[in-house]
Amino acid sequence: MDKDEFSKSHSPSNNIYFSVLSSSWLMIVAALLFMGISWYVLEQYLRDRGEERFENSVQELTEAVNRRMLAYEQVLRGGVGLLLSSNSVTRKEWQTYVVNAHLSEYYPGFQGFGYAQLLKPDTLDTHVQQVQAEGFKDYKVYPEGVRDQYCVILYLEPFDWRNQRAFGYDMCSESNRRKAIEHAITTGQPTVSGKVALVQDTPEDAKAGFLMYLPIYQGIVATEAERKQQAIGLVYAAFRMDYLMQGIMGDRFSGLKLAIYESPQASADSLMFTSSKVLPNQKDVFYQSQTDLIGGKQWRLDISSQSRFISRSEETQGIWLQFIGCAFILALFYSVLIMARNRYKESLLTSELIANEKRFRLVIEASPSALFMVDKAGVITLVNTHAERLFGYARDELLGRSINMLLPDALRDAHQQHMNNYLVQPIAKNMSMRDDLFGCCKDGSRLAIEVGLTPIHFSNGIFILATINNVSERKRIEVQRAEHMQELERINQELDRFAYIASHDLKSPLRGIEQLTSWLAEDLSDNTNENVQKYLGLIQSRIHRMVLLLDGLLMFSRIGRVDTETTEVNSRQLAEDMFALVAPPQGFELVLKGEFPNFHTVRALLELVIRNLISNAIKHHDLGTGVITVLFEAADKHYLFSVIDDGPGISSAYQNKVFEMFQTLKPRDEVEGSGLGLSLVKKTVESLGGNIQLKSQGRGCCFYFTWPKKIVKKELL
Repeated sequence: MDKDEFSKSHSPSNNIYFSVLSSSWLMIVAALLFMGISWYVLEQYLRDRGEERFENSVQELTEAVNRRMLAYEQVLRGGVGLLLSSNSVTRKEWQTYVVNAHLSEYYPGFQGFGYAQLLKPDTLDTHVQQVQAEGFKDYKVYPEGVRDQYCVILYLEPFDWRNQRAFGYDMCSESNRRKAIEHAITTGQPTVSGKVALVQDTPEDAKAGFLMYLPIYQGIVATEAERKQQAIGLVYAAFRMDYLMQGIMGDRFSGLKLAIYESPQASADSLMFTSSKVLPNQKDVFYQSQTDLIGGKQWRLDISSQSRFISRSEETQGIWLQFIGCAFILALFYSVLIMARNRYKESLLTSELIANEKRFRLVIEASPSALFMVDKAGVITLVNTHAERLFGYARDELLGRSINMLLPDALRDAHQQHMNNYLVQPIAKNMSMRDDLFGCCKDGSRLAIEVGLTPIHFSNGIFILATINNVSERKRIEVQRAEHMQELERINQELDRFAYIASHDLKSPLRGIEQLTSWLAEDLSDNTNENVQKYLGLIQSRIHRMVLLLDGLLMFSRIGRVDTETTEVNSRQLAEDMFALVAPPQGFELVLKGEFPNFHTVRALLELVIRNLISNAIKHHDLGTGVITVLFEAADKHYLFSVIDDGPGISSAYQNKVFEMFQTLKPRDEVEGSGLGLSLVKKTVESLGGNIQLKSQGRGCCFYFTWPKKIVKKELL
C-alpha cells in the first residue's frame, strides 16, 4: 500500500464514522437496559393501580349493600310509624300507604312489605274469625299445630297471587324466622333472618331469600322484659336475594364476582347469592373476604375479579413503551451517524450566525417588552427603546454598566450569586412566578416586574437575553382578587357552620322538647282542661314550625353550592306526582294545559319548585274547593311553567315581598309554614339562570317561571 492509499483509507471522515459506530453500541445496550427496567416498573405500577381500583370497587360495593339495607330499615320504620299513629290501621289504609310509597320504584328488591300480628293460642280462633269477617272466608293460620306463640302475616303488599300464598302464614313455625323475630322483639332493633325459602315462591322459581323485621310495642318500653311483654306485632319485608343484589350491583360492578353467605363460614348451605356460576376464590387475580353486620346478622362477602382492573390504554402502555424505546434507539443511532456529517457544516453556520445577529438586533428593538442583553459578567451590552422608557435611563447610561443597577440595593448581592449559579447551566427560564422581583427606576421608584431569561449563543460566546415586563398593575389586581377570595371563603365557612348548627345542634334539643311534649300529652290525656290541651298543641305546632324553618334554612343555604346530576323527566307526570305528594284536601282539582315534554334536567330542583308552588296555592286558599292549573309553554332556550290558582289572590302591595325570607301573608298559627317556600323557589330558579314572577289581579294568582332546556354544568343544590 502506497502513501496515497494509506491516507485515503484513514481519512478524517472515515475515522469520525468509525468512532461514532464504536461508541453507539454502548449507548444502544444502555438504552435496552433502561427499556427493560422501565417495562418492569410499569408492570408493577399497573398491578398496584389495579389492586387499588379493585379495593375501591369492593368498598363501594359493600357500602352500596349497607346503604340499601339502611334504606330498607327506614321503610320498615315508616310502616311502624303508620301503625302507631292510629288505633286501628285498616287493610285498605296499609295498601294505600304501600302504593304511595312506590317501594318497587324507589326501593327495588322488595318481594313483599307487610305486617305480622303476634298471637297466643287462646287468641288464635278470635283472630281467624275477625279476618274471615273481612271477606276472606277461606282464611286460616298455617301450618297447623300448637305453639306457644304465633306470628301470623295479616297485611302483605302487593297483595298479588304470590303474596296471597303467604297470607295467614305463621312465621314462628320456622326456626330461622322465629330466631330473627325473637331477636327483634328482645332488642327492639331491625333484625335480618337467616337464609329462608320464601312462602311466596313456587317450586319452579324458588330462590334464596331472607326477611327483615322491626317490632311494634304497645306503649313505651325500656327493658327487655317490657319489650317481650308488650310486643304486639312486627313490620317486615321479604326479599329475594337475586332481585336485591341485581338492583344493587346492576352493571356498575360487572367486573366483580360476589358471593354472600349468611354466616362467617362459607358453605353450600349458607350461600345466599352468587353473581356468577364460579364462586370467588383466592386463585383469581384479586380476592377479598370480609364480614359485615347487617341487621344483627353477620354476612360473609367473598369478592374477587378475573380482571386486572386496568384500562385498554394502560394495557397497551407496555407495548408502546417497547415500540417507542426501539424507535428511540433507531433514532439515536441515526442521529449519531449523521452527527459526524453535520460537524463540517458548523463552519458554514458561523457566517449565518453573524448575519442573524444583525437581524436579531432589529427584533430586539421592535419588541414591546423591555429587553436587555448581558454577558457572563452581567454587563449590559444591548438595550431597546422600551427598556429606556420603563426604567427612565438613557441608552448611554445603561450600556457597559452592570445589570445590578436596575435592582434595589438589598437584592444586588443575592442577584449576583443567582446569576453565577445560572451561568453554570444556562437554560430558558421564566421567573414570573416569583413574588420578590422588583426593578429600581432612575427616579428611585420600584416596579413589580416579571423576568424571562433566554441564553443565546453568539459567535463570541453565550449571552443572556432578559425580557422584562411591568406587572405592578397585575400584582395589585391579584392582591385584590386574593382578598376577595379569602372573604368569600370566610363567608362560605360561616355558611357551612350555620348549616351544621341548623341541621345538628339546633335539631337535637328540638327533638328532645318534642319528645317531652309527647310524654306530657300522654300524661295529661285525661285532663279535661281545654287550655292544657290547647297549650300542648301550640307547643307541638311551634316545634314542628321550628323544624320546618331549620330544614328550609339549610336547604336555602345549599342552593347553588352542591352538584346534582340530570335525569330524564316526564314533566306531566312530575306535576301530577307533586300534586298528589302535597296531599290536597278533598275538593281540590289539578288541571294540566299544554304539551308537557320529556327532557333531561335536575329532577330534584324542578320537583322542589312545582311542589312548593302547588302547596302554597292550596295552603293559602280561602275556600274548601279549588282548581290548581299548571300551564306549559315552550320557547327557544327555555320552558315556561305557570302555576295558577283561583284563591283570594295577593294585593299588589305585597307582591314584591312574597319572595322574601320569613314572609307570610297570614299569621303563623293560621297557616303552618316556615316562610321560606317562595324564597327557596326563587333562589332555585335563579341558580339555574331562570326567573320567576307573580301576577295577581283580584282573585287568583299566577306564578310563572322559566326553566332552561339544557342545564349548564355548575354548582347546584
